[in-house]
Amino acid sequence: VGNLGLVSRDQAGNITTAEQTNETANMVMPLALMMLMLMVVMIGASPLVQSVLEEKTLRIAEVLLGSVPPFQLMMGKLLGMVGVSLTIVTVYLVGAFYAVHQAGFGSFFPAHVVWWFVVFQALAVIMYGSLFIAAGAAVSDMKEAQSLITPIMVLAVSPMFVWINIVKEPTSSFALAMSLIPPATPMLMTIRQAVPPGIPTWQPSLGILLVLLTTIACVFAAGRIFRVGILMQGKGAKLGEMMRWVLRG
Repeated sequence: VGNLGLVSRDQAGNITTAEQTNETANMVMPLALMMLMLMVVMIGASPLVQSVLEEKTLRIAEVLLGSVPPFQLMMGKLLGMVGVSLTIVTVYLVGAFYAVHQAGFGSFFPAHVVWWFVVFQALAVIMYGSLFIAAGAAVSDMKEAQSLITPIMVLAVSPMFVWINIVKEPTSSFALAMSLIPPATPMLMTIRQAVPPGIPTWQPSLGILLVLLTTIACVFAAGRIFRVGILMQGKGAKLGEMMRWVLRG
């Protein structure tokens, strides 16, 4: 018995025979996309901690804040990182898309997956980047920053613990539920899209909405932490203090 995909209907409404699927390709492609997204988040967003921390300790931030408001400064950093990240993604995706189609495996890497990947990648960089900026603004040295960076890293890599289950059953209730948890949505929704025949459009659309709302909340919270913490010297802020900054402004 072969490894068959799902049956479908043609334009006339007739049921078509399930086609043979390549199980290895169905595993490798989603894994490659997930690892690329994680790599770009780590390359694009995590350096923001050190960047903010250096500006803070060298008193460069005080000069910058004399020209622009704190929120605009933070958003400038985020948008710059999005530009860098999308440039990296473009190079890798164009090369991979061409290589896969040349090798005759184009059906496992359809064009619509590329567009969904780019949208989720941009949202992921902004979401995690805002958290890294908040961590950098709230501490005074890298040693203190580690305690704040670790939970963010755990959130970023959390999809790797369930990706194999998602790829095996991309249309299951478990896969849908896990892919609608905003910190994991960009990676999990992308790998669900990459497994033929894909998922209904409303699911990644809902995922984008949830990630966008979460990103707005993260940017808002990070902006308040950044505004207070960027000029704070001495001992770094604890989590309770950071929550008060977010709530009270």
